[in-house]
Amino acid sequence: MADISLTASMRSNLLSLQNTSSLMDRTQERLATGKKVNSAMDGPSSYYTARSLNNRASDLNSLLDSMGQGISTIKAANEGVESITSFVEQAKAVANSARDVAVSDVTSSGTFSTTPAAKDYTFTIDGEDIVFSSGKTGAALATDLKTYLTTATTADPAGLGWDSSTTVNYDNTTGQITVKKNGDAAKTASFDAYSFKLEIDGKAAPVYIDASSAANATAVATAINNALSGVTLDDGTPVTNVTAAVDDANNIVISSKDSYQVTFSGSALGLTLSGTVGSSDRIDYMAQYNELIDQITDLAKDSGYKGINLLRSDDLTVVFNEDRSSKLIIKGVDATAEGLNMVKVSDWGDNAGLEDALNRVDEAIGKLRTISTEFGNNYSILQTREDFTDNLINVLEEGSDKLILADINEESANMLALQTRQQLAINSLSLASQAAQSVLKLFS
Repeated sequence: MADISLTASMRSNLLSLQNTSSLMDRTQERLATGKKVNSAMDGPSSYYTARSLNNRASDLNSLLDSMGQGISTIKAANEGVESITSFVEQAKAVANSARDVAVSDVTSSGTFSTTPAAKDYTFTIDGEDIVFSSGKTGAALATDLKTYLTTATTADPAGLGWDSSTTVNYDNTTGQITVKKNGDAAKTASFDAYSFKLEIDGKAAPVYIDASSAANATAVATAINNALSGVTLDDGTPVTNVTAAVDDANNIVISSKDSYQVTFSGSALGLTLSGTVGSSDRIDYMAQYNELIDQITDLAKDSGYKGINLLRSDDLTVVFNEDRSSKLIIKGVDATAEGLNMVKVSDWGDNAGLEDALNRVDEAIGKLRTISTEFGNNYSILQTREDFTDNLINVLEEGSDKLILADINEESANMLALQTRQQLAINSLSLASQAAQSVLKLFS
């Protein structure tokens, strides 16, 4: 089929109409996407430059999220520091209250007698009871016992086979008399000696005193102190800071610098001692203080955020740029009671123990303030970097938009102009075709 020939005017109008249609398609795409550069074909330089800017903005946007999480981690740690500081200050108040409570002394009552009253003593040796009378105590009593066991008239009263080889020894510290026959194992004799019954926290600690030569209160006080130096409680705890002294009125004064209460009862040489030393209030304050120590450690353990706990020595690294060349490393601290050098207390009877606790509290408060200052500085840095990054992302996206975004007002005007041009082109093409149609009138 032969090609169809068009007149020059028709061909010109048709080409113009095609160009207008192409421009309308492009304008419609820009209006639909809001971009004047939708692919590399629309403008390689603008397209790839804008893509680079958007990629960096996207990378920084991810880092912006990381910065926000870093700020939250510091906030969690700072909340922990403030609460721990409250606990430490509360512990200081407890220690100061305990210091205001004085420990007490107990003064003896009764008269001294250099000669103990005669009394019966019952010895239990190897399951057999031996009873005899004596007016002596301690070593003198042991001597009488040896005589009783080995003399011809009383030898082997229970049929135990005692003879002259029998030895009887007295331990001034424990108050025990040990009986031993040559070739046999030693037997411990229990007896009713002159003693003070010392009780500490409900634990019995008998103190035996050899008072046979004691002629005055000073000698008895010395005997008590000597005995106390070797006494331990039933649970093995040694007795400490408990002393006996003589006051100006010749009374024995028992005092305790321990934080637990000590109760004395008993008598010796006509002297009666009874009462309680120490302070139950200080015991209560110690319990409160130790509970706060536990709470400090627990609170430090609970101050983490998303697996990072700055108060348990975890470090936090926050990256500021896409190539990781700019970052902030926030060093964690140990804000537990141990990390703050605060320890549980066991003796506030002596004010030296209280002063040590108060010194530790003051050091902990100073350390917590330093920690709070450091976290505050890091928090300020992160906030500044977060604001900067947010603004930089806006700048990058704005620069990208300038390269690829279309001006909607301009494109709308273009569309209106193109529609008008299209209509004119159609009218012009119609006029050109009418010129060709006029030839048909020649054949009519």
